[in-house]
Amino acid sequence: MKATITAKTAAKTERGMTGRRRHSGVSVPTTVLSLLLLLLPAATGCVSVQDEPEAEKKRPNVLMVMTDDQWLESMRVMSKTRKLLGDEGVTFDRYHPSSPLCCPSRSTYLSGQFAHNNGVRHNSAPRGGYDKLNEKKTLPVWMQKAGYVTSHIGKYPNGYGVKDPKHVPPGWDEWRGAIDPTTYRMWGYQLNENGKLHTYGKPSEEDPKLYQTDVYRDKGVDFIKRKAEGDKPFFLSLAFLAPHSEILPNREKVNSGDHLESGPTPRPGVGDAPRPAPRHKGEFANERLPENPAYNESDMRDKPLFLQKRPNLDGETTARITESYRGRLESLLAVDEAMEKLMSTLKSTGQLDNTYVLFAADNGFFFGEHRVPTGKFLPHGASGQVPMLLRGPGIDAGQHSKELTSNVDLAATISDIGGADPDLALDGRSLLPYGRDPRKSSGRPVLQEIAEGARRTPVAPPGPVKPPAGGPPNDDVSAGRAAAAGDLDMDGLASPTPQSPGKKRMDGKGEELSAAYEAIRIGDYLYVRYSAGGRELYDLVVDPHELSSRHNDPRYKKLRTFLDQRLDKLQGCVGQECREEIPQPPEPE
Repeated sequence: MKATITAKTAAKTERGMTGRRRHSGVSVPTTVLSLLLLLLPAATGCVSVQDEPEAEKKRPNVLMVMTDDQWLESMRVMSKTRKLLGDEGVTFDRYHPSSPLCCPSRSTYLSGQFAHNNGVRHNSAPRGGYDKLNEKKTLPVWMQKAGYVTSHIGKYPNGYGVKDPKHVPPGWDEWRGAIDPTTYRMWGYQLNENGKLHTYGKPSEEDPKLYQTDVYRDKGVDFIKRKAEGDKPFFLSLAFLAPHSEILPNREKVNSGDHLESGPTPRPGVGDAPRPAPRHKGEFANERLPENPAYNESDMRDKPLFLQKRPNLDGETTARITESYRGRLESLLAVDEAMEKLMSTLKSTGQLDNTYVLFAADNGFFFGEHRVPTGKFLPHGASGQVPMLLRGPGIDAGQHSKELTSNVDLAATISDIGGADPDLALDGRSLLPYGRDPRKSSGRPVLQEIAEGARRTPVAPPGPVKPPAGGPPNDDVSAGRAAAAGDLDMDGLASPTPQSPGKKRMDGKGEELSAAYEAIRIGDYLYVRYSAGGRELYDLVVDPHELSSRHNDPRYKKLRTFLDQRLDKLQGCVGQECREEIPQPPEPE
């Protein structure tokens, strides 16, 4: 029988251990002790024993803020967020999305389970999308049952609202969810507000008062003000679109993702930036791309075949990547201001010291690393490592944790804070012990997976071949094939590339390959196994930019064998199996 440890049980265990005190060996009579307790308030001015239940009756609030497609390096422009959260809390320096793709990542946040357990492996059907998620077994349901007032504002897993725009997911007392596909418009977006639909502006009219980030911010501020005086603690989930690309109003004919444009010389497509708030337009007009040796990587022979086939990034492509990079940075400035407003509201309402604030991205983003012009999906550092900051009671200021952490830990952490009791076997664990003591470390590896990756049964090959018993259907490889063909944005209309008149898109190239994978991170190593057979192994101490895969290096043979075995055990893991610590990996010879 597999052991199932809930976040509530783990929290009780932790509180029991941290609450122990060393006995002095001196015995104090009960009557004397009682007299001292009665006299203590008058002598010191402290809160009396009788007042303690009143002071402690309200459990900590939770504010979870999530950005979309935000890469780690971009935090440098969010000075307010770094000051208010990082400088006043803990930064998790090694935080990785289990699936670097919007819908699977957000579904993992809500369920506390890896994609191979919650069933959401892609952004859309047949292997993903909001409808694949069991919405009755999610974090808001658990927090609501634990006595929290819950609210969600903004983006939800991809596909929400397509079938029924007025549907309010269970667990949310107040619901203001963005309806797809209008989610991807900074103006002209539609919200389901507690069952009623409201449209904000028009896509082609940039009304400063209706800029999406600012509207979400104000709705969050309003919720905090209204609930601050209540008897119940609150859980507010706020999901900004920035810096994700948007559906631009002047784009009539588009393709899906970043497929190669056809023409005399095929050129990689580049996903456009979202429109920034009008007050921030041009703020980074002269910003250059960060210096990164992985940009337009010259020697790709160590990479899997689908990456080797990517063309070099010429001057025009670099200019377009730079333009996208600048615009995405500008879109984050409004998010940074929103964080300042939210934190000041918590302070002015007297809630700041009793609120845990979490800030994270769903996945990162490429800007030319390994010849990927824009996109995500892959486990490499560009998209496979993202910001994560935590502030709250018991968290010392200005700390950094080097522990390997993941978005699979979010539900366990928030459930721990709220004393909630999930009715699922969570694959993650609470981050509170690592926030309270940033020196704390463990040997738990981090699993990353996408599409049909991390399955214990083999994937059916392309074509009319019958899938193996217990294996995924043939259409399960569709996400991986699309990624191999060039679509690493995977966002449909939100990240398209316009086609030149009379040109046809280069579909079909590389579709026999699969970019789907399973990967393990442990220590300073990243090991990737692709469903099509490719392998990558990076020693991040000597190769932080992932320029030289060591998977065929004889000095790393024992290490690769070790990682293969450990990755085998993580395939299909459930609950406690996913959280088990492993021995220290063998050093290269």
